[in-house]
Amino acid sequence: MSRKIKVLVVASVVLNVLLAGVMIGSLAHQVGRWSAFRQDRALAAKLPPKKYRLFTEVMGGARSECKQIRKQIKATRAQTLGILTAPEFDEQSFQREVERLRDLRGQVSDRMAGATLQLARQFNPEERRLLGKYLDQPLRP
Repeated sequence: MSRKIKVLVVASVVLNVLLAGVMIGSLAHQVGRWSAFRQDRALAAKLPPKKYRLFTEVMGGARSECKQIRKQIKATRAQTLGILTAPEFDEQSFQREVERLRDLRGQVSDRMAGATLQLARQFNPEERRLLGKYLDQPLRP
């Protein structure tokens, strides 16, 4: 084979391997989304429609409230890492940012606990058991 053909074959193989990696990575992210969808559908099948609507409204509201807080957590974490890796370490700034992280994480926990409490007050024991089983599953994307 000529040199040009060898180069083209090698380049083609490399590009196909990269394309396959992108496709597999994309599929892995989709599996996570479908998993969350299946978990929600499983809960919907077991709860009465009215209670499932209540669940989606309450938990959806709590999740959307927490979305902004999670963005703040991400920014604060980046700032904390910046302080940690700076040439001159500022202990007071670092401690202040770590405390802010704790506070923000506590806010997320409080909002989700409040939403769970609101649901628990309106669910019967069997529905609370289903809710507990749902919430005991690993966090979804």
